[in-house]
Amino acid sequence: MNGFSSNTCYELVSEALEDIEALHEEFQGVEEDEHASHRVVDIARQLVAFKSITPDDVGCQLWLAQELRTLGFSIKHLPVRDVSNLIASIGNNSDARFAFLGHTDVVPAGSTQDWQFNPFKLTEHNGCLFARGIVDMKGAIAAFFCAIEALVTDFGIPEKELWLLLTSDEEGEAEHGTKRITQFLKQQRITFDFTLVGEPSSEAQVADTLKVGRRGALSFTINLHGKSGHVAYPQKATNAIHLAQNIMQALLSVDWPKHCDNFDSTTLQFTHVNSGDFVDNIIPSQCQLNFNIRYTPAYNEYELVQLVRETIEKHTLNYALTTNNSCKPYYCVNNDEIPSPSLAIVCDEINSQCHFTPKLSTAGGTSDGRFIAEISTSVLELGLVNKTIHQIDEHTTTSDLIQLQQLYYGIYKRLLYPTLHVHSTAQDELLQLR
Repeated sequence: MNGFSSNTCYELVSEALEDIEALHEEFQGVEEDEHASHRVVDIARQLVAFKSITPDDVGCQLWLAQELRTLGFSIKHLPVRDVSNLIASIGNNSDARFAFLGHTDVVPAGSTQDWQFNPFKLTEHNGCLFARGIVDMKGAIAAFFCAIEALVTDFGIPEKELWLLLTSDEEGEAEHGTKRITQFLKQQRITFDFTLVGEPSSEAQVADTLKVGRRGALSFTINLHGKSGHVAYPQKATNAIHLAQNIMQALLSVDWPKHCDNFDSTTLQFTHVNSGDFVDNIIPSQCQLNFNIRYTPAYNEYELVQLVRETIEKHTLNYALTTNNSCKPYYCVNNDEIPSPSLAIVCDEINSQCHFTPKLSTAGGTSDGRFIAEISTSVLELGLVNKTIHQIDEHTTTSDLIQLQQLYYGIYKRLLYPTLHVHSTAQDELLQLR
């Protein structure tokens, strides 16, 4: 028997049968879900398993950094207080730099009993992937990583520089995350030609909507000072609440909307009124007003503050005004309504793969794009469908996750390996905002 004993043959046959049974089970799983073993799903599964509720990263960035090192990325960790920040780069040709901006932190899952599945264990069900943060935005990070992994495998180290910037402080106060990364890169004189942000921008299907800008935001606090007195003798007092009422009405009457194409109008919303401890027969001597202004690029912070001061001082000079949570607006299109070259490339790639032209939008709140816009010529947001973000049973479809990876692959191939890409005349067409 060529040197084999009967016992040896029995052992070999048994092992072969075990291998066949294992393969059968594996193929059964593939039949149940054709994407079950896809690389991007595996990476997403690893990422969502980290319970990285803002700002505690619990090692998520450390794990990802190790994976990036295997691709040839240089790694720098930039911790600030309890926030984790990761800066990774690859490529040596600094005549063009491109970046991907994201966050590894997620919002709390709430009561796990309300979820169909464990929110921190990726669950595939009926073609969907369920987990906290899969959409906002660990799915996009997984798609980016797998796209770059495939590009490096296919074509080697990029011809241009690529940077990955991640924070664990996007869902929180955002004081020690991308803001600090931007400050650090400024000090190093690092700027980018284009930054892609992985925020979930899509509405009904992947890439149907791109965020090409965001309104700015500025929060105000007014402390008004009156004079206390007995409610039966109002002529001897100055009611701070009445004063606040007049100022609120005056601010609401300001003609805020200063026209700015492709942006929602500038708006003001009061968020809190506080006159201190309540006593039924005492006229309050103080009142605090809090409000937020969302504004278009037609304004700047100085103009807003001056307009608010002028409005207050028509009613009183006895006040204190402070501002906080400053978020500057940004826009991916220049003053002549001509899209940046990178925006043209992204739209052309979407049209090539998905066969439609994306809607370009500036709607919604703020994002960390506001920080990186200080050092990036162009900032654009492209991510998964945002229908379930921050909700119970947050999920995306497996096919959407794979589609996002393919789009990132195509976009970064054009940006990072320009000598490989055949120029498309579609890039020269003027893209109309709609």
